Amino acid sequence: MTPCERGDTEHTMGDYPDFQRPDREEQTDVKDTDRPLPSKQGLQEIAHDRGRICKKRGCVVCAPLVEQRRLKKKQRRVDAQAALHAKSRPCGRGSCLLKLCVQAREAATSTPFAAVESTIDGQGTDTSQIDPDRVLRRQDERHRVGLPCGSEVCWSQVCIDGFAAARTRRHRARRPCRSATCDNAICVADRLTKES
Repeated sequence: MTPCERGDTEHTMGDYPDFQRPDREEQTDVKDTDRPLPSKQGLQEIAHDRGRICKKRGCVVCAPLVEQRRLKKKQRRVDAQAALHAKSRPCGRGSCLLKLCVQAREAATSTPFAAVESTIDGQGTDTSQIDPDRVLRRQDERHRVGLPCGSEVCWSQVCIDGFAAARTRRHRARRPCRSATCDNAICVADRLTKES
């Protein structure tokens, strides 16, 4: 009488005579380590067969794919610029001649250096010790690597978003933000104590 006929619900595969455990030697998977890795030319051929760009610079076969990728990237930039213009925001490109973008660039360059320096460092500094070239170099360096410069009046969208995020973070922590025009009670009180 088998365990199923007896009504036993708990049974193992070892209860059945047909089931045999494989030997340990048979269980181990033999990896194919003897097969050599493909050469650079082999990898290049694999990429070409799959319709992908290989790693060889100046490859004639991949030239149309590289050009297609470059055009797609350019189109994405144009679309992003048009989307910002549709929202009445400056795109941040130095070559853009739209009135909004030109005004934003002019506003960024005409910023008082004391205000910029205080927003970057997070504290007011003596205006006689401010080096305008140093401030601009610091801003340009942060823009180059894609970081917000910390200025409230910067034209870059990254800086606008970064300043807004910092303002929200400081307000949540019940600390004054770095804006000179914020009407939050904590910020107003902080400005009044600094003035007095």
